Amino acid sequence: MLTKSDEWDHLRGKRSKTNRLLHLYTEDSNIIMNFADRLGLTDEEFCEVMISVKMFGMVPVLGHAAELKYEKYLRSKNIKFKKAGNDEHFDYMIEGKRYQVKRFEAAGTTKEKLVANLTKTHGDRTKSGTGSNYFRKNFDFLVILDVNGVFHTVDVNDIKSNSNNPDQLSGKHTIKRDLFVKPENASRQANIITQFQNDFLEALKHPNEKYFPAMEAFRKKHKIPTYVELWLKISEITLDETYNLFTVENFRLIVAAKGYCAEEHLKKLLRKKGIKFQQIVDMYGKSDFIVNELGCQVKTLYPRQTTKDRWAFKTHKSHGAKLGELYKYDAWDVTAVFVGYEPNIQKEIEVLADRYTPIKTTTSFIFVPIRDIPPYVDARGSIDCTTCDGDDKSRNNCNGTGKGKKGKIYNEYLKRVTVKLKSDYTINDLTNF
Repeated sequence: MLTKSDEWDHLRGKRSKTNRLLHLYTEDSNIIMNFADRLGLTDEEFCEVMISVKMFGMVPVLGHAAELKYEKYLRSKNIKFKKAGNDEHFDYMIEGKRYQVKRFEAAGTTKEKLVANLTKTHGDRTKSGTGSNYFRKNFDFLVILDVNGVFHTVDVNDIKSNSNNPDQLSGKHTIKRDLFVKPENASRQANIITQFQNDFLEALKHPNEKYFPAMEAFRKKHKIPTYVELWLKISEITLDETYNLFTVENFRLIVAAKGYCAEEHLKKLLRKKGIKFQQIVDMYGKSDFIVNELGCQVKTLYPRQTTKDRWAFKTHKSHGAKLGELYKYDAWDVTAVFVGYEPNIQKEIEVLADRYTPIKTTTSFIFVPIRDIPPYVDARGSIDCTTCDGDDKSRNNCNGTGKGKKGKIYNEYLKRVTVKLKSDYTINDLTNF
């Protein structure tokens, strides 16, 4: 009889196999699925997004690529391993030990030292939760992928404790070592780095608006004509392997890709209409674009509240808590809501269905002025509803009868999720600009 653990392992294996099938094959043929095409972009456009957006391609995508490369390394050594669950705080189980894989951190890594960031990327990272640091008990070994492609393995007991929480690990781990720049055709060794790898590291160190110009200078220095070629050389994995990183198990990667590719679609629309724009690359900027002197923030749909008659989109920050998570009405001028992703509505068992990757994508937006977004309502300590007309079910706590409860209104803050009637908008109507 199977134990609960055996049943879970069986389900996880079945889910992994299904994820590979969902992402390897289209519905109509036995060819490898082009993830970029599903998002409405060419390979070149998608690789440009990965390279130009530091907090997308250079952080999470290369992070997942590091895990893939580690798996290939283990297979080359005939080492058996087991992939950990989606929200575990380790990546692999090898001979009963837990291994956590991290990529080098660009800011701190030099030819003399290798630095890895040890803060969590998901889970409850608030002060009321477990925080952003790992506990010493979360894994047994840390594996760091160096800038030259070499893996370094560190016993968790050799990692310093957090200065404020002794039972947790430090936010960074540093390994001292010396790398020497050698020609491109030099054999891979722990103490050798090619000129290309060294220049890539230096380009990655540039923050915010200086980053992409540095990457462009790096690409031109090494005479790489396309972003596809640059990505292949940087990542050291194939394009098919790259697309296969975007699985249901890595759903956060798909969500991030959809958000950044929506920005690429706005650029395509504005260029097609001959409208000049400036893209804001500051990771802390409130607006994504400046269009005719108006700040424009790009949002994608919120599936849980989007229906056949209504569009829903989040209008709050991805980080913060309470009022600190909310935007104010001076954040931007026009919200560009991307509505071009056609969702996958498979009727399969939910755990086996890819609910994140769209079936197809079109360049389609609605444009909502920020003044048309309702204010935030704190539902606690409710009072009588005096503003709902009984038809607007999108208002907080409204039950559609006009008798819903309404909490304190914060007129300076945007509502967390905004819902709009589809009949009120025309696709790609740019009159707000």
